[in-house]
Amino acid sequence: MKKLKILLVDDEANILKSMSAFLEISGYEVKTADRPSRALKMLQAQDFQVLITDVRMPEMNGHELMDLVRERFPDLILLLMTAFGTIKDAVAAMRKGAFDYLSKPVDGEELLATLEKIARHCELVSEVESLRRELKAGSPYPGLVGRSPAMRAVYEFIEKAAGSGLSVTIAGETGTGKSLIARAIHQGSARAKGPFVVVNCGALPETLLESELFGHQRGAFTGAVQERKGKILTAHGGTLFLDEVATLSFSAQSKLLQALEEKQFDPLGGDTPVRVDIRVIAATNADLGEDVKAGKFRKDLYYRLQVLSLRVPPLRERKEDIPLLVDHFLRRPDGTGARVAPEAMNCLLGHDWPGNVRELENVLKAASAGLRNDTLSREDLTEAVRGKDRPSGLCLSGGDSLKNQVGVFEKCLIEEALRRTRGNVTRAARELSCPLRSLKRKLGYYRISRRGISPPAPPK
Repeated sequence: MKKLKILLVDDEANILKSMSAFLEISGYEVKTADRPSRALKMLQAQDFQVLITDVRMPEMNGHELMDLVRERFPDLILLLMTAFGTIKDAVAAMRKGAFDYLSKPVDGEELLATLEKIARHCELVSEVESLRRELKAGSPYPGLVGRSPAMRAVYEFIEKAAGSGLSVTIAGETGTGKSLIARAIHQGSARAKGPFVVVNCGALPETLLESELFGHQRGAFTGAVQERKGKILTAHGGTLFLDEVATLSFSAQSKLLQALEEKQFDPLGGDTPVRVDIRVIAATNADLGEDVKAGKFRKDLYYRLQVLSLRVPPLRERKEDIPLLVDHFLRRPDGTGARVAPEAMNCLLGHDWPGNVRELENVLKAASAGLRNDTLSREDLTEAVRGKDRPSGLCLSGGDSLKNQVGVFEKCLIEEALRRTRGNVTRAARELSCPLRSLKRKLGYYRISRRGISPPAPPK
């Protein structure tokens, strides 16, 4: 449990000294103030979680201090202490917002027990705030953000896959969040209490990959000075996540297939089979079906892994989620975050994001690192995102109503889809996952003429 940062206020120096020493020995970070005015200045300059204050003080009493603190620092937790306390005083203090009321001389065990209750309360508040942020992001899964139809389909797949226990293949471009989806499936499954073991197949040389997966016995090869367990055995009772599975060698593919079918395998250099119970989730940015046709991937392993399969949409196919993602990445731990100027949001919405969500996150980190104020402007973005010498295709404006800005965004998405399809409304409706009749109605509503839509420029 995280220790609290405490500000202790009392006009008696001996009480400040003894109580602060006791709390510091107990593992708390404590600062002291000998008068309320000094306490208020310290609260303004530093972050505290708990204020412990005496009631009877010459400058102002504890109740008056509490009223000021509740107004200026509403998240601060208050503890009052007095040698002249009554039940009536305690009730009045609690009604005003005090967490508890302690009698002086304060009993050490009682104080520590109260602080543990406060720490648990802070953890619960933090969890609730985290859940609120996830709900705002439109996702029940940590790290996954979006309310678009494409992302809702992803959430439905996660729920289905988590309850099935079957092998899963997740296909998608780099940076689309395949590992987050795999972890969400594991955490929602019956294996959630077991290990979630990640193997980045593309990051390991072929000579080490089999040893990394299956482990080895001592002396199995030059340099094998001790026995190694291997990732498959480490994942026993849990989930093995094979990232970039298409890069596995044919030899490793064969042994993996055997391990999945027989639920056992031989470590390198070993002659005694090791039994294992794992679930495999594989991820790839390649087309495994095409790799099978080209002879680059075993057909039998492909069908073994492809029991359930998901294609993760690239960010350019769900641009309506970009404002939510921007808010998610710019949000600070205290709940605040940088504001994004309309012209900067135009650029973010107009960029195609070949690196997907990971690219967006990195762009926002770089842009916000050097901010002089709380507003991220167009000039803070990289040239690639700003679009050199080109205005944004979107035209959001500050101060406009949410309904109007959503309408502007919808109009721009329709125009972009018509450009890509060279004015083919049927294909545009399919791309936008919008009923053809609805799209035709929107063309009239937004006064979009297919004749006025310029096709995309040919590549140079």
